[in-house]
Amino acid sequence: MADQADLSDVFKDTGSLSIEKLKKELMKATEEREAALSEVSEMRSSLGELKQKLEFLESYCRELKKALSAETKDPQKVKNLSKRRENDRPLDEPNGDSLMPVSEEVMVEGFLQIVSEARLSVNQFCKCLVAQIEETDDETLIDNLNMLLQPYKVSLHSKSSKSVLYHLEAIINQTLYQDFENPVFQKNGAPKHLDPLYDRQAQFSSYVALRNLSWNDVLRKGTKYYSEEFSKFCDQKMSCIISMLNWNRPWPEQLLQVFFVAAKCIWLLHLLAFSFDPPLTIMRVEENAGFDPQYMEDMSVDRHRSHTDGSRVRVMVMPGFYVSDRVLRCKVIAKCNAMS
Repeated sequence: MADQADLSDVFKDTGSLSIEKLKKELMKATEEREAALSEVSEMRSSLGELKQKLEFLESYCRELKKALSAETKDPQKVKNLSKRRENDRPLDEPNGDSLMPVSEEVMVEGFLQIVSEARLSVNQFCKCLVAQIEETDDETLIDNLNMLLQPYKVSLHSKSSKSVLYHLEAIINQTLYQDFENPVFQKNGAPKHLDPLYDRQAQFSSYVALRNLSWNDVLRKGTKYYSEEFSKFCDQKMSCIISMLNWNRPWPEQLLQVFFVAAKCIWLLHLLAFSFDPPLTIMRVEENAGFDPQYMEDMSVDRHRSHTDGSRVRVMVMPGFYVSDRVLRCKVIAKCNAMS
């Protein structure tokens, strides 16, 4: 009887443990389900936005093709421009925009589209970069990345993967957009053409020529074949990122491809910005600046909270732009003054 009693106690203990285990597994499954549902909801929203962007892009390309076609049928504009270059004298026509192949409205819509693509492509590059670092399981590389993130008090081991990604984007964007204000995207660089209108047209022509450049094109002939300036830009920015991380191994093709897409988007953005008169201006904000919802969008995990006068900028994730009569807000991570 004693043995039976002991056996009964064992079953009870085992049963209790099993129930506790099941409860934990159920809680975990519930959390994973909620996370999955949230992710699906975000994906649906992203797909909806992507559909709208694709529809706009198709419409924009049709307008651009039509405008460029009309330009090629009217050689008088090119002839007038050539005369100016030969005479080497300033432009004196009041309406220089008449010599641009498309209207400013079309250029503005194209610029907004490229900004969206640039932001998405840098996000994808950072995701791929983190995944590659984790996959290599290189402790030195992981430590180097964590050292970059250290000033923001986040690391690869932080609970919020989004926070890690946003802070890494801030670092990468700071590198990619450096010297964006310069007409040739270089420190102290000078315009390639002294005639302002011809320089604008040259920038726009380069934009059109590179807009559809694909990764397969690059694999076949290299970036230098299509644009020596763009090739130098890619080499310079990649060298900066490699140096920051002290990366001492070749990048896999997938990482090279997403980097190319990001670099191309930002290069196109610069070409298009300097096709305007005056050029479109990039907007940056410094750390600890006061949060202003008119010019900034908060990307914090709890970004839906209401901001008070004490809210400050923790870090700028993506720069913004002044586009004609509108403001394209920069994206930041905000913090309350009490958390400073």
